[in-house]
Amino acid sequence: MTLTSSANRRRHLWGESSPEPGGARSENLGHPHSLSPFMTSPFTPLSEDEFEELSQFLLYDVDTEEVMVSEIMDGFLHAIAIGPTTVEPKRWLPKIWGTEEMLPPIESLEVVNRMLSLVMRHFNGILTGLESDPAEITPRWSWQTFEGVDHDDAEAWAFGFVEGMTLCWDDWQPLLSTPQGQAWFRPIGLLGKDDFSADQDELTKTPAQRAELAVPIPQAVLSMHAHWLSLRMAIAQRETAKALQAKVGRNEPCPCGSGKKFKKCCGAAADLH
Repeated sequence: MTLTSSANRRRHLWGESSPEPGGARSENLGHPHSLSPFMTSPFTPLSEDEFEELSQFLLYDVDTEEVMVSEIMDGFLHAIAIGPTTVEPKRWLPKIWGTEEMLPPIESLEVVNRMLSLVMRHFNGILTGLESDPAEITPRWSWQTFEGVDHDDAEAWAFGFVEGMTLCWDDWQPLLSTPQGQAWFRPIGLLGKDDFSADQDELTKTPAQRAELAVPIPQAVLSMHAHWLSLRMAIAQRETAKALQAKVGRNEPCPCGSGKKFKKCCGAAADLH
């Protein structure tokens, strides 16, 4: 798999509401891992400078054989965000660093906290886009120049997406066993899954062919997200119901999160929600 340099990375946004390319630029230009002078919300999307900072950290500072480059990480996190099962960070963070631990193998606690913050904010940014109306995604993959023509290169991104799926591969099967699910997954599988089909090599031989396969991926990801959304909502509702079944004192805060006392909220027989 050949990756272009991080300077050649493209930022794509699929959806109706799109920020200006580049977004707000970070002021942390002194030290490559300097912390912001103010607290940043965990839901603040990464600026282009921050995404590049994370990219450089993964590429040069994490000395493991299995560490993900930023394009693989982005595809990986998109699969986790849209999939049928909630995967806890303790399962997927080690995959990014290429280790068995949640924390990157770096001695500086300041850098560790900084990189964890950037990864979680990037993941939250993906979730925020999916929760918008209409839903939108911003896949980040590279491009390469071949015979003077620029081509999108989503191979690394697709490989990361498949890696994210493998964390709960069995849960994906009800969708992948349908003709529609197979059609959505096909361009991702051709670019990112080994031994996907007998004609895989023939269909991905040239940069132009690979770029053509990248075109339907964003809409396919949004369609898969929409497919799994009702299931994820049902699971969330069941978890809320379980929480409400726990014994709660009448004067304690209601576990539904309303902020009211239990007796004035879900504990009141006439007020069920």
